[in-house]
Amino acid sequence: MQSRGSISYQNKFVDYLKSSVGNSSLLANELAELLSVSKDSAYRRLRNETPLTIDEAMIICDRFNIDLSAFFEMKYQTIPFKFNKLYSGNKDLFTYFDGIHSIMTYGVSKQAKVTFAAEDIPVFHHFEYPRLAGFKIFYWQKAILNDDSLIGQQYHLDLIHPDLINTAKSVIDLYKSLNSQEIWTEDSVHSTLSQIQYFAESGQFRDVSYALDVLEDVRHMAEDLLKQAERSSKLLSTEENFVLYNSEVRIGNNSILIQSEEESRVFISHNTFNSISTTNKSFCRETELWMQNLIRKSTPINGVSEKHRYQFFKKLFLKIDETRKKILEI
Repeated sequence: MQSRGSISYQNKFVDYLKSSVGNSSLLANELAELLSVSKDSAYRRLRNETPLTIDEAMIICDRFNIDLSAFFEMKYQTIPFKFNKLYSGNKDLFTYFDGIHSIMTYGVSKQAKVTFAAEDIPVFHHFEYPRLAGFKIFYWQKAILNDDSLIGQQYHLDLIHPDLINTAKSVIDLYKSLNSQEIWTEDSVHSTLSQIQYFAESGQFRDVSYALDVLEDVRHMAEDLLKQAERSSKLLSTEENFVLYNSEVRIGNNSILIQSEEESRVFISHNTFNSISTTNKSFCRETELWMQNLIRKSTPINGVSEKHRYQFFKKLFLKIDETRKKILEI
């Protein structure tokens, strides 16, 4: 590994390696075997007397799960992301929901912690209520993904494949078992309410009563969220696994950080409904710091925070009632 001026990248790298392993003797033994060199050669690398080749550095990073780019003082970093693109059609929606299901299953198996910075209602919360879940699927397909099969169609639940609703429901069941914290603003519910109102005003419900049914599911969701916040748990038990924050700082996008002992992964909304994700250590760490800063500037509204919780949900229910009034006037 190269040096620039007085900066030794290898020195930083080796210091980090030593602090991670803790025992220099064991580390030298493992490096000797890993790099197929003598123990003396391994010690020379640990003392920075022999430069590590790029191949050796990559082998070490792979073995100890290290992000090599974090040791280079660059103004910009190139970070790999996976692009999770959703196309129209039931088949692709099944694939999409199966992907979320797999991520949640992994999170449960690794006892992961989830932090959700919610510009909009976290997608998981829609899935427990069939009329709301069906409407969101219809909205995504028609308004965002421009599904040709829905041209001229008006929403009713029979349009949505029942297995899609069941698959979505299985996702929320997994999410409920995860230790999670969510950062909401008073406007997090705005997007869903606006979608319902817009579809009602543009005649895209078969009957206006369907819009009111969906809105009633939003109220049920909010009522259940209030109960979860009150007991600090998404489960009907004494196990505390949920913290809800009210942020007065606008969040800007939907971001999810999933952290386990093995790795962290960040998901960021992209083009409304699609998402990009990465396990890059430095990016995940920056996201964690951003979320921690949001939390410091937020008010916890779960558990004993009765006054703040009451004020937050009072405003949320008022927004729902105002939307209902506007729909009834159509």
